[in-house]
Amino acid sequence: MHIIFKKGLNAAKKNTGPGFLLQGFALTLVLLYYFHAPTHQFLLKIPEIKQRMGVFFPILSTAFFGGLIPFLFMAARKEVPRGHAVSNLLFLLGFWGFNGLNVDFLYKAQAVMFGDHPDVATVIKKVCFDQFVFSVFWSAPFATMAMHWKHCGFSFRTARERFSRDILTVELPSILFSIWAVWIPTVAIVYSLPLALQFPLFNIVLCFWSLMLTAVSHRNAANP
Repeated sequence: MHIIFKKGLNAAKKNTGPGFLLQGFALTLVLLYYFHAPTHQFLLKIPEIKQRMGVFFPILSTAFFGGLIPFLFMAARKEVPRGHAVSNLLFLLGFWGFNGLNVDFLYKAQAVMFGDHPDVATVIKKVCFDQFVFSVFWSAPFATMAMHWKHCGFSFRTARERFSRDILTVELPSILFSIWAVWIPTVAIVYSLPLALQFPLFNIVLCFWSLMLTAVSHRNAANP
């Protein structure tokens, strides 16, 4: 139990600085939306594009912001293993494209369950459901297992052979603590926007989170 909290706390601490940057960026966009007319008008064009593209928008946009941009950043810093660039890129695109569908469905479902008015009570309900139901029972476990598979060379057999209790008792809580440290304040900001703009804002800040998740999972794999 001590190891779980220690790794989780370390992960949260290491994400504090980038997390504040991410949250500040999101908050700035929200304030500009409400108080800066040109930004307001520009952001209102995004839901129109989303509506025209349909289901392809959450897949392609999340793959772009969560997969392609972070991959190019890691490649520029020579952090992509030699000879594994294509497999890593395809993984990131597929992983985040699939997550885009999940998050888009989550935001729409919460609008049905809790309403779409960005008042304090509604925002609190959405944050709690997002972070303590969706993240605990789906987002963090899925990310943990997907990253474990990636670190096993995309081999299901190797992933099964290397699977251990530490993945669920150490790595999963570590990723979950990282999610909470970064995304509890961030989704509160996201949910303060109308439904049509929640997903675009999520995507804009996602590239930072994708880099952080990759770093956290890499540290856990290197330090079992």
